[in-house]
Amino acid sequence: MKTETIKDLKRGEFFRLTDSDTAPVWVRGEYSREAKKYSTHLFYDVNHERLLRGDRLVWVGFTF
Repeated sequence: MKTETIKDLKRGEFFRLTDSDTAPVWVRGEYSREAKKYSTHLFYDVNHERLLRGDRLVWVGFTF
């Protein structure tokens, strides 16, 4: 797996917050101007939302 920042991902791309095969998969959403953060949600639970800063490093390039 390789690392990228949230702001470098496209909307709808999958990522993990930790470098682990058992870590949950997240999906990048829209940018919120009010919060100045990116909306993300769990792959299997759309109601579980989390706002992350654009410079947050995440892991991409995995198969699940």
